[in-house]
Amino acid sequence: MTPDELRDARAALGQLWGFGRPLNFTELGRALRLGGKDPGESVRDYERGKTKISGPMSVALLMMLAGAAPPDPLDDIRSTRSKPGE
Repeated sequence: MTPDELRDARAALGQLWGFGRPLNFTELGRALRLGGKDPGESVRDYERGKTKISGPMSVALLMMLAGAAPPDPLDDIRSTRSKPGE
């Protein structure tokens, strides 16, 4: 998976999951259960080409794009600042 394909996946998953917009970096990081203080930082590094996108990460994203649900509820993944009215 390329950085451009990852960017496209963020957009597609945001629509598939009813967010009405692309997932932000942190949301995708939460969906993939990436670690660290800001799980979105890893996603940013993948999209910038700073870090190579691993095979397992690529597979997880392809499965989600094919309809597999993330392991955690979407309300836990959605950024609080992205909720309507906030």
